[in-house]
Amino acid sequence: MTGSLRRAVGSAMVVVMLFNTACYAFAAPAPGVAPMLGTQVAVRLNATGTDELARLLGPRVEFAEGTLSEVRADGSVVVGVTSVRALDGIENFWSGQNVVTFAPRQVVEVQVRAIDRQKTRAATIGAIVGIVAIFALALGVGGSHGGSDAGTASPPP
Repeated sequence: MTGSLRRAVGSAMVVVMLFNTACYAFAAPAPGVAPMLGTQVAVRLNATGTDELARLLGPRVEFAEGTLSEVRADGSVVVGVTSVRALDGIENFWSGQNVVTFAPRQVVEVQVRAIDRQKTRAATIGAIVGIVAIFALALGVGGSHGGSDAGTASPPP
């Protein structure tokens, strides 16, 4: 594999990975469907939850994101928190106590991380266009490189 083709393949792989990570969003699960343990979730807190959990999560937290580790009989959810998002939209990776229990009285909803079909379509189209452009540039398609001088006369000496 030539150097330019190797760079093109590497660049194409980066484009695909970037678009793949952009295809997910948090959304409410289907009615009557409980999230599975190990699922990435976002717990949306109500005012009570924001106030009661401020000592654990920090002030003015609206969402706590992480991995669902347990759903208790009383409806509480236990999450290994990895980030929090404040009411003003600022997101922070979280370095506090990792496992937090959220009581039903503190929670508006629990959202699950799922594939966003609209973003996936847009990302797929963008990735295809990006990959074609990368290969076209790497292979010199339509550029001023390559070609032959067949049929043209040499300049006189």
